[in-house]
Amino acid sequence: MRGIYRILRLPLFVTAVADVTAGYTVAILCRGLAFDWRLAALLGGTSAGLYLFGMVQNDLVDIRRDRLLKVPRPLVTGELGIGTAVILLILTGGLAAVCAVMLSVVTHRGGALTLAIGTFAAINLYNLAAKRGPPFVATTLMGLCRFLNFGIGVAAAVGVPRHIGLDLLHPSGPLWMRHGLALFFAAVVAAGYSICVRRGASVSTRPWSVAFVVAAAAGFGMIAISVAAESPAFAAPVARVFAALLLAGLWPGGLWSAAGPARKPRQYEAFIERMLYWLIAMDAAFVFDAWLMTR
Repeated sequence: MRGIYRILRLPLFVTAVADVTAGYTVAILCRGLAFDWRLAALLGGTSAGLYLFGMVQNDLVDIRRDRLLKVPRPLVTGELGIGTAVILLILTGGLAAVCAVMLSVVTHRGGALTLAIGTFAAINLYNLAAKRGPPFVATTLMGLCRFLNFGIGVAAAVGVPRHIGLDLLHPSGPLWMRHGLALFFAAVVAAGYSICVRRGASVSTRPWSVAFVVAAAAGFGMIAISVAAESPAFAAPVARVFAALLLAGLWPGGLWSAAGPARKPRQYEAFIERMLYWLIAMDAAFVFDAWLMTR
């Protein structure tokens, strides 16, 4: 059981469920719709299945590397057999598939299913190829996984926009888009440090580590900007959320310390985990933000 617990990283899957639930809740608040617990349960199952599938696949793909480097993961330590891991891979993938198909049946729309397929493809691309390629590709793809996961919730609530263009990225665009972009940039930051740990790089000695901090600030800033009378302005409720997120980025041991002297890669593991859990607080802030904006 310990091996199953460790390979699934069970505590962390809650962050993915929080993302998709926030996307759904923000979308229904903006449209004035009622919360549907059936949809919320199916969204949770879809997101959890996708996340857990990615965790198991990650360890299976890396097993040779982990054995060579003696990384203490369950498949290396013998806490879990490869056969059991493959069964878990099938079960988690099946959970995601069944829940995603049920979403399309219940909502009579295929948008959530389409985005779930896109998320599944992004997870496979990251695990099977991207994480061994250029860092900017790997981090961007991981950010896309979070963004698409958030979008599954939005699509289940209101469907996919008929017109998809650059206007969605404008500050006057949908509130859920700004929230999704903030998650994207936060995931880029976390993935960047993860890649550094994987490759044994001292983060603060890498020029692109500065880009991670800038990307995070830009992502958080997206939710703080709105447009009134065709001129940019800060909306009070959103600005409060922005301030809270910025504070999180500067807390001791967080992004601010990453800009200091170089540290050994393993020292960033605790920060990566802490940042992933902080996504739950971000999701709660997004929902509160949408509630304030629609009162």
